[in-house]
Amino acid sequence: MTSNPRSKICVIGDINVDVITLLSGPLQKNTDTTSTNAITLGGSTCNVAVWLTHLDVNVDLVSAIGDDVLGTWVITQLQAFGVSDASIRTVANNRTGTCVILVDETGARSMMPDFGANLVQIVDERLESLISESDVVVMSAYTFLRPESRKFALDVLECVEKSEARMVIDAASSSPIETTGADKVRKYLARADLVLANEDEFAALAVGAPDNWTSEFKNLIVKRGEQGALWLFKGQEVASVKAEEVKVLDTTGAGDAFCAGLLSQLRLRGNWERLGDVDYAQSLLVASHTAGENCKTLGATPVY
Repeated sequence: MTSNPRSKICVIGDINVDVITLLSGPLQKNTDTTSTNAITLGGSTCNVAVWLTHLDVNVDLVSAIGDDVLGTWVITQLQAFGVSDASIRTVANNRTGTCVILVDETGARSMMPDFGANLVQIVDERLESLISESDVVVMSAYTFLRPESRKFALDVLECVEKSEARMVIDAASSSPIETTGADKVRKYLARADLVLANEDEFAALAVGAPDNWTSEFKNLIVKRGEQGALWLFKGQEVASVKAEEVKVLDTTGAGDAFCAGLLSQLRLRGNWERLGDVDYAQSLLVASHTAGENCKTLGATPVY
């Protein structure tokens, strides 16, 4: 597949093969627990790229796969979703990333990732060119939170800061934030133009922080699940929306779908520091709707 000559949104990060188990009830140890199982495309940034494509937004997805059968399967799935594989690198003698996901009867999920080839990425001339041609660059903090890929995350951020692109980073997950250290993660995220965090990640980032720590962030969106979402601009609340009522099957990837819905609207806006009430509201409403659509099905990608 070929990408458009001009990349509007460049999404950089992980591709996984997700193995999802929807449990019928509490997990029973040392015996069987009836479940519904599925194998789907995954990885936080890959999910964002797939949802953006589903929303008719052109993207360049930059990631890595292993030279194994799962890597071949990933390419077929990207093609089925209409996502370009032109910037997907195959890493010799490595395995494609995988993630085992347990989903309980409420839709809550626990993830066990094996990052594989996702840890072997670099900023080369091609990626520098893609970034320079982009309006928005999207990453997950997962890349920064892992010691093996932290340099890559920082190199991308420095490259974005030298360009005219805007940087969007999802806070990823509360546990690795705690392991890495909230202060270090806050300093990294504060360099972005927009940060997304759920309530657990927001709480993890607040550990040991001064009272006004959110003022260091240009735009910080707090995803609050069933309670909706809140937008802070330099620490001040500028908008909030309620979540749509949907029958939740699986929350895996809801935050990624939220990010895609948000960016499908924000990419049309020029200066993110001069957004109006309508801009905030429309972007959050589309983001919330997209997240809701994601929760209706098993897995983190739309049905094609």
